[in-house]
Amino acid sequence: MNKIFPQGDGNGNAAAGTKALPGGEGDVPQSLPSFLMARCGDPTSWIYSDQKCDGINNCGDCSDELSPVTACPPCGPGWWRCPSTVFKYCDCIPRVLCRDHTQHCSDWSDEYSCPGP
Repeated sequence: MNKIFPQGDGNGNAAAGTKALPGGEGDVPQSLPSFLMARCGDPTSWIYSDQKCDGINNCGDCSDELSPVTACPPCGPGWWRCPSTVFKYCDCIPRVLCRDHTQHCSDWSDEYSCPGP
């Protein structure tokens, strides 16, 4: 997730910390086409477009994975849909985490209902 900071004082002087770094903090890069970036639920945060609907909580608030900000397709064949207890995932967990004797879903379905990988 990247944070957007003020652009400067309006006189061409850049504010501190305005350089955009992948996975870091900084302004939305003006040199990137807008289709390469996606806004998070927090209007001061952004991610790269290919991070949307990838199953990972890139925005920190799941807005890149869940509606109303993002319309993602249902979990793919390698995923199990459940209310996740793991901050890294939002609505689905990788099936490799099923039946591993560790709770990853708040309803324990990853241990008792998920067929596994």
